[in-house]
Amino acid sequence: MNERLILVVDDEPDICGEVSGFLSAKGYQVIIAHNGKDAIKLFTQHKPILVLSDYKMPVMNGIELLKSIKSINKDIHVVLISGAAESKTIVEAMKEDAFDFLLKPIDLKNLLDIVTSAIAKTQARFMQENVRRVGMTFVSEITEVENCATILYFSNDLDEYTAPKYDTYIKKIINERVAKNNVVFYLKNVKYINNIGLNLLINLNDFMKDKGYTLYLCNPSSQVDFYLRSLGYLNYFNVDNSVESIVERIRLAK
Repeated sequence: MNERLILVVDDEPDICGEVSGFLSAKGYQVIIAHNGKDAIKLFTQHKPILVLSDYKMPVMNGIELLKSIKSINKDIHVVLISGAAESKTIVEAMKEDAFDFLLKPIDLKNLLDIVTSAIAKTQARFMQENVRRVGMTFVSEITEVENCATILYFSNDLDEYTAPKYDTYIKKIINERVAKNNVVFYLKNVKYINNIGLNLLINLNDFMKDKGYTLYLCNPSSQVDFYLRSLGYLNYFNVDNSVESIVERIRLAK
């Protein structure tokens, strides 16, 4: 899934151009289809995070496209657009799990708000599903704070048994860009760390820097604090005792 890619579907080239140009200027990537069948092909090939579709189109209307998209990936939101506000159409769209329904001419500010909200909900769902799939006895919870930081609550030790799973999981969410640019490892419940666990933290810190992320260690347990301090690594990382303090540091750094 590409978290910056949006599929725009409309048989009117002018509408596609207007929406595509606006969203591109806001930092999104856009692909365009002029009918439902082409849209499904593009959706399958490129895996966009959001679909914006006209309701009234030849070959396949917006409701039919919505159903097809949901049958492929139920977590991807579809926003329908129409030139007429028929209540029956809107009710049908919402019944089929459309995220929202926009009227033409499109209010671009409203469109941006809806796009931002829909993508955020998909990202949150994706992170929750990742936690469930990995069976995370390792990361018990993921939260976001003030749209600037993603917090991973570690719930197991940092050693040769857990390091490979932590490494795979965290690199996955970074590579798929479902985390904010500031990532916090909440370490209160980590009761044991050894050299392999330390190397994991060092390697993840370097990996995140290369990807444009900043790593923070938050509220390390007494065992982790002692281990890092005794080996002279406490100042190697960004360490703080509370999420609130880290958020304040992020604000000041902007």
